[in-house]
Amino acid sequence: MMKNKIFITLTLFSGLSFFYAQDLTFKDKNIEKALLENFDTDRSGSINQLEADRITNLFLVNKGITSTDDLSFFPNATMIVLDDNMIPNATIKNLTYLQLFSCTGCKISTFSAENLKSLASLYLDNNLIENISFKGLTRLDQLTISLNKLKTIDTSSLKNLKKLNVEHNQITKLNISKNLNLQTLNIGGTKMKESDIKKGAKTDFTLFGAEPE
Repeated sequence: MMKNKIFITLTLFSGLSFFYAQDLTFKDKNIEKALLENFDTDRSGSINQLEADRITNLFLVNKGITSTDDLSFFPNATMIVLDDNMIPNATIKNLTYLQLFSCTGCKISTFSAENLKSLASLYLDNNLIENISFKGLTRLDQLTISLNKLKTIDTSSLKNLKKLNVEHNQITKLNISKNLNLQTLNIGGTKMKESDIKKGAKTDFTLFGAEPE
């Protein structure tokens, strides 16, 4: 009986070791190329899951990246910066420990964020965003999305939001009645007046950039 238990334990351990030692197949080869410079710790010429699990901060600025699909390989990432790449459609989801995500100047047109329960700061300035959606961002307190092409934005699910910047978009009406923790709102360059903003009964914030009534 003891021999059987030892055999089963060794088999499970070997199986897990094999899984974590497996080389990852990247959809975006530019992400892989950038990672090999700093995170190929065993010098194998590839990135395996064990190496990916050790990564907490990803700074991949201006690397020619075109997709966010491979970010799922990094479950322990707390900070991801992808500024100045070219990513037309960006989806970030199921990264439990991610606290900050930045993708400015990436020519994004569609962005979605889902099940990011630790995310506190989201920077999406200077893109081409027309469509954006949020789900399961319970801790997000700062959203900066200036210089885009948004005509509308739904922030009702962002209950913890404290700072919102939607400067230089095409938004004409904004509903922040569910954002009861909001502290600052910047709407400069949108041509919105204060009367174009629907506030909650307990919403008390500082407004920047509103057009005169």
